[in-house]
Amino acid sequence: MTRMSDGLKIGELAMRCGVSNDTVRFYEREGLLRRPRRTPSRYRVYDETDERRLRFIRQAQANGLTLEDIRQMLRHREARTPDECLRVAALLKERIEAIDRKLAELKAFRRQLTGSLEQCERAGSGACPVILDFTTLAATPRKEP
Repeated sequence: MTRMSDGLKIGELAMRCGVSNDTVRFYEREGLLRRPRRTPSRYRVYDETDERRLRFIRQAQANGLTLEDIRQMLRHREARTPDECLRVAALLKERIEAIDRKLAELKAFRRQLTGSLEQCERAGSGACPVILDFTTLAATPRKEP
């Protein structure tokens, strides 16, 4: 893709940021990237601000933020309010708390799998106690909270 004299075509922007053209279009539809201006021949034209914003979106995603998190952060940035940083900090704190909850769930799941693995290793050949336990659990009606 060639650089247009007055901006970047979608393919060049996508290549510079390591995404596909479809990803750029998706972010536009989601409102994360502004609608680009168009040439008379209808080519999308992006500038350096679009490139920085797209890099920000990709880095934020790589750091585990959701598109909604990113949308909120961008809104705070565009509003340029005095409490912008406090609002972003609150959002990041929420994300950290969610990660901590997920880590606790994963640790519990790991303990459960480790116990099942130990049962299998002790049993050796023959009837697998884990399968028998799972079969028994599946046959027992669960009470909904």
